[in-house]
Amino acid sequence: MPINFFHVVGDPNIGVFILTTDSFLITPPILTEGKTLKLVKYLGVKTYVRTRLCGSKLIGALSAANSWGIVIPDISSEDEAEQLRRGLNVDVHIISSKWTALGNAVLVNDYGGVVDHRVPEVTVWALEEALKVKLKHGTIAGLPYVGSLGVTTNRGALVHPGVRDDERRLLAETLKVPVYTGTVNGGMPYVKAGLLANSHGIVVGGNTMGLELANISHALGER
Repeated sequence: MPINFFHVVGDPNIGVFILTTDSFLITPPILTEGKTLKLVKYLGVKTYVRTRLCGSKLIGALSAANSWGIVIPDISSEDEAEQLRRGLNVDVHIISSKWTALGNAVLVNDYGGVVDHRVPEVTVWALEEALKVKLKHGTIAGLPYVGSLGVTTNRGALVHPGVRDDERRLLAETLKVPVYTGTVNGGMPYVKAGLLANSHGIVVGGNTMGLELANISHALGER
């Protein structure tokens, strides 16, 4: 599977701004139509929307998704939610919680997921109903914001190199894919910040280096 380099207005932290699944892509308006169409090609998705969430360009940090739906915080506007529904033809669920950075709190694929252990059970139930998978509380490298510490597809997962053995087991059992470790953008362990991936393609921040690329390809590419 080829790996493509990308940046958002010169910023290699592409995962903060962009969200992808196997079928769709969401990018902020600061990314031009032409650049968005490049990502559509790289990631092999069918549909895309350029929008803001909560009036912000930080789509990847604020939302989480799998093939069954998208979750966004309740500080998003109804117009933003409706634009996603119309443009992507998927279920969009507005989650009422103080945990607004859902993309940093949830690591999920089509088989399951792990949630920041501080997120209350009632919010986890709402997320499970929206994404139609079982979620478990967990940490990665002893840190709570699991969504920013890993990237998962339906083929594999890449997470912070400090992940403990018990955390790796939980991730593998819940996500039901092999779990590997690595960094992005020249040593950044918060791998979501510099990585977009699905079952069709991989896109990395422009500062990602040779050994990092090999680890990413092994973890998320076709094997």
